[in-house]
Amino acid sequence: MTLLRHVWLPAILISLVLAQWQQWVAVPLPLSAVAAVGLAAVALALGIFFKASRIATAASLVLLLLAGLHYFQWSPSEGELRFWLAAGALNLAMVSLTRDRSLLSFFGLALAVLLAAQVAGIHYLLREDLLMLRWSPAASLPFLDALPGRFGLSDLLMLSAIAASGLAALWHRDQVSIGLLGVSTLALVAYLGGYGAVLLVGSAIGLLLVWLALRTAYDLAFRDELTGIPSRRAYSRYLLTLGRNYSIAVVDIDHFKKLNDRHGHQVGDQALRMVAARIARYGGGRAFRYGGEEFVVVMRGKDRERAEKALERMRQKIAAYPMRIRAAGRPQEGGGKGRQKRGQGGGRKIRTSVSVGLASSGPKARTPDLVLEAADKALYRAKRGGRNRVCVA
Repeated sequence: MTLLRHVWLPAILISLVLAQWQQWVAVPLPLSAVAAVGLAAVALALGIFFKASRIATAASLVLLLLAGLHYFQWSPSEGELRFWLAAGALNLAMVSLTRDRSLLSFFGLALAVLLAAQVAGIHYLLREDLLMLRWSPAASLPFLDALPGRFGLSDLLMLSAIAASGLAALWHRDQVSIGLLGVSTLALVAYLGGYGAVLLVGSAIGLLLVWLALRTAYDLAFRDELTGIPSRRAYSRYLLTLGRNYSIAVVDIDHFKKLNDRHGHQVGDQALRMVAARIARYGGGRAFRYGGEEFVVVMRGKDRERAEKALERMRQKIAAYPMRIRAAGRPQEGGGKGRQKRGQGGGRKIRTSVSVGLASSGPKARTPDLVLEAADKALYRAKRGGRNRVCVA
């Protein structure tokens, strides 16, 4: 589901670029080198500001390519351009496997030195005609004889870039890695289309990178870092979109302080993530982390019975989930011994539960604050009644 949620814009851009490049549709696009370079520059600035090194690196590579072609009269041959595109895509794929960090650090300096060394080395090898761009590995790999045309070094680099980008998307499963897989796919379109597709692809990549940077900024502001669900600030904004009929549920983890004191904050964080995931999946509405061990679920419409059934099912799912905690003798490092003990009863299982208070809008509660207050009172009734239950205001 994560992949599907983040793949829609890259998929749309790739489809539009392919349709325009292959002339399946005749839409006159106002393409401009200034606009394409501007988009890449904006993405670079946003990536640096928000410490998104993967986005900033991708924007830097696109910016260098477009600026070189359109402002510095760089005119490589078709084969050289393909090689540069493949090398750039492979570098981006390698960076996409890392985690985001600041480029204004030793990491950024090392990355800049590495890229500069590559540019200088490749430029020298191309100038001296020492790179076998038309090399075919069929002699040493006979099964490649079946491939159409000549399968050269640039092709191997581009295929490696696509494979590494796909691995990064599966490894991280976040919107940036999925978006960078889209960037690599767009680079493949430019690789196949040559000069005629570079400006179109560069503009699309710039737009995609700006969107990724803005989404990163949105997540920093409106998504809870620990649980991954929207935060209290997002809840406040969501209330502005509600109509007259809605319900609000307050969900609180039972005996959470005792859980923290007995098993430690790492187990407490694990419980928060587990509960948040099940509230988001089974709660029947939009889930938010309100603060501490407290969550809020907002459900549109006036069907309070349906909301209560969904919350009851959610409560049962949480109470029935066996959460495994780390065994005392298990290695802290994620080494081979730790991996061998996974799933073999190495950690003790514990269970947790939640109490839920539900209230709906109506004549006595016309504003979200009043509905939340009524849900909070119902939550306290649930706790006084023995916890692990749903109470309705």
